[in-house]
Amino acid sequence: MSIIRIYLEADSIVSGNIAITTSINVTPVVNRYTAIVVLGNILGGVTTISAQNFTNDSGTSVAANSLVVPTSSGYYNVFVNGTLQRGGLTTLSATNLIINTGLIVGATVVVEVVNFNSSASSTSVNNVTVTTTISD
Repeated sequence: MSIIRIYLEADSIVSGNIAITTSINVTPVVNRYTAIVVLGNILGGVTTISAQNFTNDSGTSVAANSLVVPTSSGYYNVFVNGTLQRGGLTTLSATNLIINTGLIVGATVVVEVVNFNSSASSTSVNNVTVTTTISD
């Protein structure tokens, strides 16, 4: 006994488009700290100012280990008596700022840390149609 098989050929056509809209928001987050150099900050030609010697923009003392440091996409600037210092002269950590030179007592040091927060969202509208034709 033979088996009867149905043979059908189908063609599909896909047409249309998908529209995607993406919104990206980048927001800078700025932290500034101010300190006055005292004699205890200077040792062996290097000036080290600990976190708790700084105040923030509100005038509040910074807690130990609480200086904000730049993320991989952020940066920081150091100003001594209002003059921007060149890169590589300082090292900033959560615990302190190290300036690779001895400053004078009474100098004002300002640290500006800029980090960036980013967010993105996308929406898509599908305008695709599929038409299938079956022939025998």
